[in-house]
Amino acid sequence: MKRNLQIDFLRFCGVFLVMINHIIILGNSALDNILKVFKTGGWVGVDLFFVLSGYLVSGLIIKEYQTHGTFNAKRFLIRRGFKIYPSYYLFLGTAYFFFTYLTKDPQNKDSLFHEAVFISNYFSANNQHTWSISVEEHFYFLLSILFFFLIKFKKVKLKTFFYVYLLVFIVGLLCRLDNYLTYHNYDFGRDYIKSHYRFDALFFGVVLSLIANYRPSLLERLFAHKVNVFLLLLSVLFVATNFVFDRQSYPIISVVNLSLNPLCFGCILLNCIAFTNKMFLKLITPFAYIGKYSYSVYLFHTLCMALSIHIFKTGGITYYLFYFGTAIIGGIIISKLVEYPLIGVRERYFPSKSGKPKTEIEVK
Repeated sequence: MKRNLQIDFLRFCGVFLVMINHIIILGNSALDNILKVFKTGGWVGVDLFFVLSGYLVSGLIIKEYQTHGTFNAKRFLIRRGFKIYPSYYLFLGTAYFFFTYLTKDPQNKDSLFHEAVFISNYFSANNQHTWSISVEEHFYFLLSILFFFLIKFKKVKLKTFFYVYLLVFIVGLLCRLDNYLTYHNYDFGRDYIKSHYRFDALFFGVVLSLIANYRPSLLERLFAHKVNVFLLLLSVLFVATNFVFDRQSYPIISVVNLSLNPLCFGCILLNCIAFTNKMFLKLITPFAYIGKYSYSVYLFHTLCMALSIHIFKTGGITYYLFYFGTAIIGGIIISKLVEYPLIGVRERYFPSKSGKPKTEIEVK
């Protein structure tokens, strides 16, 4: 399957923002101060990843349904497992060994278990970013169950998915609002990482996938209208507010921005895919190459951060170059040695069932 440069570029943007968000700034130089600004809002890279995941994964399921008139949930979950589990468990094992035996800062075995079975976003975790993998795992299972029942009752319609999105949007919004009105303070574990608080971003990607892949005329009319420029500009400006207002100082961000960031990234995603200017595509190609390996980069970047601090204790440009360099190069190497060879095994024994559509999705 031919890769989409724009989507891989957005993958790069997402992982790079998260890498900056997790960086530990040790100095007060001009570079340090610039990084502090991006660190403030770098967490939105996960919001971008969630929208992308919903968009891409649902597209695979819908194509299978259109081709065969059904959906094999077991095959879908096995295929996702080949993609997600090998690099993930390699990271968990490597991180546990690194912190326990090399830095003498042992990781908790209960937390390791929570991460291993994808419940760390509701319990405890050793690694600060594995919660997002748990959210996506829960989403895959929920989406599989949802498709099973929608196909059974012949309700695979754009309208149905829109209602599902509205439901998870309202649930997440009300839960976060209740936390804000009750506590009035910032708590990452309480407000940001629970699956039912974040499903709206993933399901918004599902709605966009249905529209973009099967009713492109709706988007063509939007892109041709002047309002699209306004919406795109508004989306970029709103995303920028995440880099201005620190979520620890403004806990209302957990209510407002977590609700609206996915909508803004959805608008940016669709416009980026539609923008096929040759110069733009040429410029983003090297970044898209890194984006292709964003999953392994995302997994191992925190380990590279810990290693960088262990070696360069006072910060500086070498410290930053080592961190970004090892995270990106290491992620690419791990992808080539682990992730993609096993994807090749997956394609041999559990090939994709998507193909030329035969079943039409209703838009009502």
